[in-house]
Amino acid sequence: MNSAQKEAVLWTGSPVLVIAGAGTGKTNTLVHRLLHLVNSGEDPRSLLLLTFTRRAAKEMLQRASALLDTRMNSVTGGTFHSFCHLFLRKYIQVLGHSPNFSILDEEDAIQLTGMARDSVLMQKQTKRFPKKETLHEIFSSSFNNQTSIEKILTKDYAQFLSQIKEIQTIKEKYESLKIQNQSVDFDDLLGLTKQILVENENIRKYLSGVYKHVLVDEYQDTNKIQAHIACLLASIHENIMVVGDDAQCIYGFRGANVRNILDFPKIFPNTKKITLEENYRSSSPILHLANSALSKFVEKYDKNLYTNKKTTSKKPVFMKLTTAEKEATFISEKILEQNESGIAFKDISILVRSGWHANLIELELNHKGIPYRKFGGRKFLEQSHIKDVISYLKILVNAKDWLSWNRILNLEPGVGPKQTSLFLSLLQKDSLELENLFWKEESFWIGFQNEAKSNISKLLDLLHGIGKDGPISPSKALESILEYYLPLLEQIYDDAKKRSDDLESLHLLTKEYSELSDYLGFLSLETTESLLDSPDKDREEEGYVTVSTVHSAKGLEWKIVYFVHLLEGQLPSNWIRTVEDLEEERRLFYVGITRAKEELYLTAPLQLEKKNIQFQSVTRFLSELENLDELVETREYDKSSDAIKSENIQKQGRFQDIQNYFLN
Repeated sequence: MNSAQKEAVLWTGSPVLVIAGAGTGKTNTLVHRLLHLVNSGEDPRSLLLLTFTRRAAKEMLQRASALLDTRMNSVTGGTFHSFCHLFLRKYIQVLGHSPNFSILDEEDAIQLTGMARDSVLMQKQTKRFPKKETLHEIFSSSFNNQTSIEKILTKDYAQFLSQIKEIQTIKEKYESLKIQNQSVDFDDLLGLTKQILVENENIRKYLSGVYKHVLVDEYQDTNKIQAHIACLLASIHENIMVVGDDAQCIYGFRGANVRNILDFPKIFPNTKKITLEENYRSSSPILHLANSALSKFVEKYDKNLYTNKKTTSKKPVFMKLTTAEKEATFISEKILEQNESGIAFKDISILVRSGWHANLIELELNHKGIPYRKFGGRKFLEQSHIKDVISYLKILVNAKDWLSWNRILNLEPGVGPKQTSLFLSLLQKDSLELENLFWKEESFWIGFQNEAKSNISKLLDLLHGIGKDGPISPSKALESILEYYLPLLEQIYDDAKKRSDDLESLHLLTKEYSELSDYLGFLSLETTESLLDSPDKDREEEGYVTVSTVHSAKGLEWKIVYFVHLLEGQLPSNWIRTVEDLEEERRLFYVGITRAKEELYLTAPLQLEKKNIQFQSVTRFLSELENLDELVETREYDKSSDAIKSENIQKQGRFQDIQNYFLN
């Protein structure tokens, strides 16, 4: 251990705040802190380690056991939720609840929210109302951010503000149903634990005697309730160590509050602050860039990351490209080049601010046969709204694609399974010609309800209008379909504004194809091939390129990192409203660049088309960094003329090679 780590491990007599910069060995510090306490005579059962994943707690305790002995297995270690679960089994009766309560998992909680929704909305709605999944997310977000439902609606679901009274009534009914069912959800585990610790001094004092030392990992990721619980557990003896990095607080959307770590010394005024700055992950040039980014934070703990590694290192590269397509091409070709030079795919990552930023890159990776796995959202072509739009296109090529008909008919208001089944049965009759269907003879509509008839007619008008003038242009067809589909998207999906970005990527891809069948063939093959994971030994050795959102990549590292779409409006997102929002976006930038160990590539497509807007400004997180000698800036990626010449020679000579092989 280095001197700062040793100081954190050995400190006694007051609360300890360990500011652990990216890659500075916080896990090693916590493990040795546990070892030191046990070696100093503390009963392992009196140590409480709170983490955010079971895996993290298990890993730390296993490492501690390997370094000491099996006594470390007696340390109480786990997530906040698991600790609170065990706590409530013992003490929930003081609130008048039975200790034999059931725990609602996510799916259970959504179903119970649906029951509450149905009981409040007894009659058919005349206007749009949030689905049960959205309601559950609103309630949980309100709890974890400790704010009102009205504020959550204003920020993320403004379209439902006019129905706030009904939403609040559903929340009350949901709480009532939980009591009737003798159940608690994940949020209750935290909320009820905090309530007991606040209201019952005897229990609080007793626990202070049971857990004489409290250690909290990733403290910057705690929400207000979790931080409150941790501080209450140490309120008597003040033997608490919290470890984290204010610059890596990036989960505000699920309640993480950077104020918890920034204000910790205000809660415990005699706090000892120790900063870990020696980095064991990244090269000096990457750390220089990270430190420059750190200097721009409005409120922070000062830190200066450095490394003692004596290795040859490359400067980070900032690549400006003209389009998103060229960005995808650059990255895929560079990855192939690096793989050919001996870098395994598993040592490479592509990081994005939002899942849709990787759409074109995913398709390019598939096209070049580069294996990848995506984290932080479903793969582009597997998402339901993408499949919706592709189904319209498929029918234009093949009017007897029953599966596609079934999908798009069920998107229409008033067209349920019965009306869909009736339509498809008529469509499948041999005597019914498609042209006649489009003209909709009155006799055809016998048995259809008025709303279904009206909406199916509009759908048929759309399809007929696209196909009536001969060969179908993929670009024009998609424009017409998106104009028709976007209002449906807003009706079907409560998070429509997030999904609409993906549809722009579909439109960009049409530029490369003049025939709709070719475009659909490309998309279909990409979908199929992306699901074919080869289990051979070479693949196991090479692994997969990781495509990930920054949120999903926190805590991970790779030799080579590509951080893409670094434009204003993308990172920072154009949805930011406050200084706090901007600071969290800045922290995302910092977390992204500090995932790289040896090579870092930052890319920006300067003519990014999105809803007829072109974002041409490089992110302020780069442009504001002055005199940054460690960053190599370059433009447009092209192969060298020699490489192109060599490739052409190979193409010219391929025929004879093929003939020689097969004839022999």
